[in-house]
Amino acid sequence: MKFTHRWRRAAATTCSVLALLALGACGTSSSEDGSGGPLKMGLPPGEANPEFQEQFTPLRDLISKAAGRPVETTLTSDYLAIVEAMRSELIDIAAFSPFPTPLAQSVAGVKPLVVAKGAPYSSVLVCRTDRGIDSIDDLRGRTVAFVDPGSTSGNYIPKLLLKRAGINPETDIEATYAGGHDTAQLAVKQGSADCAADARTSYEEMVEKGVIDGDQQKIITESEPIPVSLVIIARKGLDPEVERAVVDELVNGDNGKALEVIHAKSFAKATDADFTLFREAARELGVDLEELSRQ
Repeated sequence: MKFTHRWRRAAATTCSVLALLALGACGTSSSEDGSGGPLKMGLPPGEANPEFQEQFTPLRDLISKAAGRPVETTLTSDYLAIVEAMRSELIDIAAFSPFPTPLAQSVAGVKPLVVAKGAPYSSVLVCRTDRGIDSIDDLRGRTVAFVDPGSTSGNYIPKLLLKRAGINPETDIEATYAGGHDTAQLAVKQGSADCAADARTSYEEMVEKGVIDGDQQKIITESEPIPVSLVIIARKGLDPEVERAVVDELVNGDNGKALEVIHAKSFAKATDADFTLFREAARELGVDLEELSRQ
C-alpha cells in the first residue's frame, strides 16, 4: 500500500492551515503560556456548510466547562491537518475519527481521552443508479469519491470492503478525495464520480433533506456497525488536570445534547482495547504503524 506516502504528502498540504492557526495563536499554545487562555479545539472535515461547525457547540461547551476556560473551535481541512497542528501545539484538543487514532498516536503522540459509542454508524458505498452498478463487484474501473484520507467511514472502512471483495482500492478503481461527506455525494450527483464512500447517517440525512435523490443514488454495500463513532483526543503535553476534567465531564456530566448531535448513546473513557479493531483493519489494509511512527 502507498499509505505512508499519502500521509506524508497530505501532511505537506496542511501548511496554509497551520499558518492560519499560528496567526490566531500568536505562535504560542494556550496551555504553554500559563495564562489560562482559550483551549484550541480542532473539528474534523464534515460538510461544506456553516451549520456543521455549530453542531459541535454542545460538545465544545462541555469541554469548556471542564477546563474552566473558553474553547475556540477551528474547522480543519482534513484529519491530517489536526495531527500536524497538534504536533506543532497549535491545537490542544480535537474531535477525531477512530480509525486513524492509532496512527495519530504513532505520528504525533496524541492521547485518546473519550470515545463515543452506540451510534447507528456504518460505512456505505453509494452509486448512481444509471451507471449499471448493482453490487460491489461492479466497481472495477469505476471512479469512487472518498471523503478524506483520515476518515473512518469515508475512506478506511469502504476500502476494506473493496479489498475483501477482491477489488484492489489502489489499482482496480479510480479513487478521488472530495474533502467532505456531502461533497463526496455531490460528486456522484453531478456525475464526476460513479460512487461515493460515506457514513450511512450522512447519506440518509442528505436524502431526507432533498439534497440528493435516493432513487438516483443508492447504497450498493454496507459495513458491519462501527463500534466507535468519534474520539476526543488531546495533544501531547496537555495539562493532565485538563485531560482528567474533560473525561469526567463528558462521561459523567450533562452530556445529552452533545450525544444527540453526534448520534451516539454514551461517552466512555478511551482504552487501548477501543482501537483493537482499527489496528487489525490497518494491518489488513497494509498500513504500517511502525513505519509511520518513524516519519
